[in-house]
Amino acid sequence: MRKLLTAATAAFALQAAAPAAMAAESGFTVTPYLWAVGIDGDIQARGTDANVSMDFQDVVDNLDMAGSVLLEANVGDWVSYAMVDYLALDTGDVDTRFPGRDADLELDSTLATVATGYRVHMSERSTIDVQVGIRYAQMDTQVSIEGVGQRDADNTIYDGILALRPRLALSKNWWFSPTMSIGAGDSDLTWELSPQFVYDCACGWDVRLGYRNLNYDFEKGSDSLDLTIKGPVIGVGFSF
Repeated sequence: MRKLLTAATAAFALQAAAPAAMAAESGFTVTPYLWAVGIDGDIQARGTDANVSMDFQDVVDNLDMAGSVLLEANVGDWVSYAMVDYLALDTGDVDTRFPGRDADLELDSTLATVATGYRVHMSERSTIDVQVGIRYAQMDTQVSIEGVGQRDADNTIYDGILALRPRLALSKNWWFSPTMSIGAGDSDLTWELSPQFVYDCACGWDVRLGYRNLNYDFEKGSDSLDLTIKGPVIGVGFSF
């Protein structure tokens, strides 16, 4: 986590280091999100496999805690963002290689992405941010199988990413603003696709509606993840 905090500090410090002449165009936005997550994939903890497939209602029924927040900053055309998610759940019954035995999966995850880069103007009101950064994941999993025992796996994952974040004007107040990123490092592959529509009232806040899909393909020794976290998102952004 220390590496991630260092990266976040460096990314946002780039904004402060920009020329003073650009300061009038600086901005900062905080957007808390509700992410109606569903989870699909395979998790292996110390050699024990568990298959999980949960829609939003399943997640809500088994959720212990969740939260998401997006931070965005710019000075002129230099831009940075940080997305942080926390998810803790107990899935109840899952499929394992021990048929007929009750099995339970607990997942406690902290996910964070920090990136910085430059804004390219495609037209008077449409732009695309081209950014590089780091994606961090702390995945703590516990698989408990009746008559077999418990398997724990705690993995800290760092990946470098390339992110593209267009903001395309649809009308005076409506924008299409997807986030697309891909990377690797500790993971074999991680990618995100999050198309969103934004209503900006030009009064210091906006509303964001869309869908978010975050994928991890990770393997380390007897631990592995092939996991997709996905679902609709709604957020309210506050600009300063």
